[in-house]
Amino acid sequence: MAALLSKWGLCLMLMGATTLIYLDRQAVGLLAPVIQEQLHIDNVGLGWVFSAFYYAYTLAQFSVGLLLDRWSLRWVYGGAILAWAAASTLTGLAQSFTGLILFRILLGMVESANWPGAMRIVARALPPEERPLGNGLFTSGTSVGALIAPAMILGVAALVGWRASFAVLGMLGLVWFGIWVRVTRGERFSHVWRAPTTDQAGRSGWTTYRVLLSTPQFWRVFAITILVNPILYFFLNWLPTYYRQQHGITQGPTLARILMATFLGLDLGYLACGAAVLFLRRRGLSLRAARRSVMLTASSLLLGIGAVPLTSGFSIVVSLVVLAVFATGVWISMYLTLAQEVSSVSVSTAAGLLGGSGSLAGAFLMWAVGTATQATGSFSLPLYVAAAMAALAALAGWSASRNEPVP
Repeated sequence: MAALLSKWGLCLMLMGATTLIYLDRQAVGLLAPVIQEQLHIDNVGLGWVFSAFYYAYTLAQFSVGLLLDRWSLRWVYGGAILAWAAASTLTGLAQSFTGLILFRILLGMVESANWPGAMRIVARALPPEERPLGNGLFTSGTSVGALIAPAMILGVAALVGWRASFAVLGMLGLVWFGIWVRVTRGERFSHVWRAPTTDQAGRSGWTTYRVLLSTPQFWRVFAITILVNPILYFFLNWLPTYYRQQHGITQGPTLARILMATFLGLDLGYLACGAAVLFLRRRGLSLRAARRSVMLTASSLLLGIGAVPLTSGFSIVVSLVVLAVFATGVWISMYLTLAQEVSSVSVSTAAGLLGGSGSLAGAFLMWAVGTATQATGSFSLPLYVAAAMAALAALAGWSASRNEPVP
């Protein structure tokens, strides 16, 4: 019983870290109107703020996986979250557009360890049959963070100003680190923290990269990450600005309720992915057929985002957006599952390369959305592009699931 509680408690700590990270990712988007006003930033500049974070996050992910696969996960992962807390606090001190860009670059660099590290910890702590649940548990931190962010971030900003919101996040990160050090001490997790003696022994970083890049399945999953992750980043970063500029919904209770409903849909999407696959398996479908059915259904729902510019009723717009965000959650869970199966040896390195590639595509999209909306005064083009990416993701997912997974 103690071992059972310990390993799931570890997953809960990963979920807590992911929740904090996504609170911070949401913060700039939620506070964008007041930040733009006080720091004199237009939509193009805001797009650069978003993309600068993702460019730094991307470049760091390309290398951080090697550290996580080779060194003590306890201290590399925990130290990264502690550094994240410091970088988040510094964001609130920005006095100019340049300062804000620099602090978001720093944040992207230190945040890069979360996903590759968490995926590696789950892979070491849980047996194969329990890993999907562990992945779902820590991944749900993204939607929990997105769900509580509107009320928390906007509430703190209303009380003490937008700068204090980042200081609060930094303090929460410090508290998390203290709990992490206490929970993870002792020998019961030694098999999780230590670098394997055979997995990476004698293999250089370049050799690890070469092996991964020569794997066809890597490129199949690569196609998914550069299509699906940018859609998620669009929803996380641009929705508050979209509702303000296209529908006149400013910061306040209405926006908070809409965003909470939206990211509740994201949370349900994460959970629905695994539940749907299990349901279809029990109905007699093979694992490959079950996964493909879930992928196609998710892409069909996500295609609805292309109808938003053609819709006049605001309640219908919100409904279509919520469904699209739900479908995105399903897709992200499926992508993580496929990413973990690219390599049984270099899990963090593969996750870093794939996650970094998705972030690079997301960074480009953040800039492109800012440029397009500034030029046209409309979000129609980004929404149409998101729908097209959903259709392409279905094709990529079909290819990536061509083989029946090996238990």
